[in-house]
This record gives sequence, C-alpha cells and structure tokens, in this order.
Amino acid sequence: MQTLTQTQFQAAFAHGAIESVGLVPSGSRFAVKLVTRTGEATLVQARGSAPRLFGTTDSAMKLLHKLGVQRIVLDRLDEWQPEQAALQKRVRPDRAQALTRAAEYDRWVNAKVKSSRDDPRPAMADAEWQAIREAKLAQRKALQPQ
Repeated sequence: MQTLTQTQFQAAFAHGAIESVGLVPSGSRFAVKLVTRTGEATLVQARGSAPRLFGTTDSAMKLLHKLGVQRIVLDRLDEWQPEQAALQKRVRPDRAQALTRAAEYDRWVNAKVKSSRDDPRPAMADAEWQAIREAKLAQRKALQPQ
C-alpha cells in the first residue's frame, strides 16, 4: 500500500490522480484512505510513515475540505472503538512545565518592572546613561579575542 503526505496528496489531487477519499476507523481515531490510479494509499504524517490519525471525523473532514475534497466515504464504522480514546490520549507534561516556567518568568518580569517604577531615586540623565553604556561596550570589546 502506498503512503502519501499532505503535500503529495495535494499534488495528486490537483492532477486528478485521486479517485476516492475515505475515512476508516483505527481504534478510536480515523485514518484517511485513498484510492489512486495506481492502487490504495494512506495519508501519513509529514515526518515518517505512520498514518495520520484524526480524533474525530469532523477534524479529518475540515482538513480534507480545505484541500478541496468534496466527497468523502465513511467506511467500516462498525470497527470504530470510541472507548479506546482514553487509552490513546497523549500526555504532554512537558507543555505543563513550559507553561509554568512562562508564568514564573512573567511574575519575575512584572516584579522587576514594579520595583523599577517604585524606586525613589531620580531618573538618570540620557547623557549619563550613554556614557555608562559606551564605557561598558568598550570594556566588553577589549575583552573579546581579536
């Protein structure tokens, strides 16, 4: 059986090489099966040869509609096993950790800004700041190897 990525599918569809498009259950998800002029094919993920699976028929049909498909066959619905959805759900603790780090960073930045605004010292004159900045840049440039 052939495999087609989304880009390959678009090219084949645009040139009339796709005869029919169908959704077939794969556990609790749905795979896109195609009939091309040279035989059957499956829509696969962009990286690798694993079938591209959709959680709902709606998500699959939205993509296929966006790609220009007007007729979709829903086949073998008796093989659909929605109870397996809980077993196949991807866990992404890395995303939760990233969101926690982002929230901590936001709190840190907001605290820095608040402390800067609450600082009772007078603001530095532009000329004084430019002199300090130029001195620091010259010092950094002197430390870099030539």
